[in-house]
Amino acid sequence: MRICGTAKYTFEDIIGNSKKIESCKEKAVKASKTSSPILIYGETGTGKELFVQAIHNNSNRNKQPFIAQNCAAIPSSLLEAILFGTTKGSFTGADDRKGLFELADLGTLYLDELNSMPLELQGKILRTLQEKIIRRVGSVDSSQVNTRIITSFNEKPEIIVKEGKIRNDLYYRLNVVRIDLPPLRERKEDIPALVECFIDKFNKSFGVQIKGIEDKALEKLILYDWDGNIRELEHVIEGIFNLKHEGVIKLKDLSEAGFKKSIKQKSLKDKLKDAEKEYILEALCISVNNVTRAAELLKIPRQTLQSKMKRLKIK
Repeated sequence: MRICGTAKYTFEDIIGNSKKIESCKEKAVKASKTSSPILIYGETGTGKELFVQAIHNNSNRNKQPFIAQNCAAIPSSLLEAILFGTTKGSFTGADDRKGLFELADLGTLYLDELNSMPLELQGKILRTLQEKIIRRVGSVDSSQVNTRIITSFNEKPEIIVKEGKIRNDLYYRLNVVRIDLPPLRERKEDIPALVECFIDKFNKSFGVQIKGIEDKALEKLILYDWDGNIRELEHVIEGIFNLKHEGVIKLKDLSEAGFKKSIKQKSLKDKLKDAEKEYILEALCISVNNVTRAAELLKIPRQTLQSKMKRLKIK
């Protein structure tokens, strides 16, 4: 749990000038000026909380509390009490204690992996969002709260809804503003700036003087697909700083730090195949696996879609 004072990042801390990340920043800046719920989707390591903190710090709530909670990190039996608070005597050892909604009153409450909580608790959150009131565990009294909710997921929300991990009505209430953060493999033009940022960061924290990275080493980093995204890239650079204290980062430094990934540059044909498969899966998800409807969404004949599905091994 993190309270006011720990939302330290701003939009200036979001590194990159690619079209995809600039589009996300533009949407986030606009949304920061309202109090509507925001849903952020992105793979692990794409910088979801960085965006959340930047939104809070750019809002008129920036002097108020900022609280972040990973819902998957708390046992479901305790989560209700943590979110809504407790009343003395409601269970053994319980005291009068504010929950996160009350602690974040007038500020921002960031809930990560909300889909991990029980559906009945999701219903209570929906009621809070709609009526802006909370009721502590064991209490019969309600109190008003004015808390902005930002949620994030590392799985596609549409798939989570389809699998029944999150209530449809809660999803619609949370999905007022949607920001999809691109994985690093889709914004590789930002890698040089990110590497430069991490070199500067670790020069300061390690008290050393590494002056940059040679072209061949940077090329290897750009060719890699980064399943762990920006967080993985940062850890690779940090690993190098544990072994090297001056000069420039070279290919051998990557190897010595454990970055020995076998990199194979995908052909244009393979990349187009991957994109085609992603669009088809998306259309099938939206159409609830109705092939005819999916074909209409993709603006291709049904027979063509079936042929593509067979070729791409989509069941």
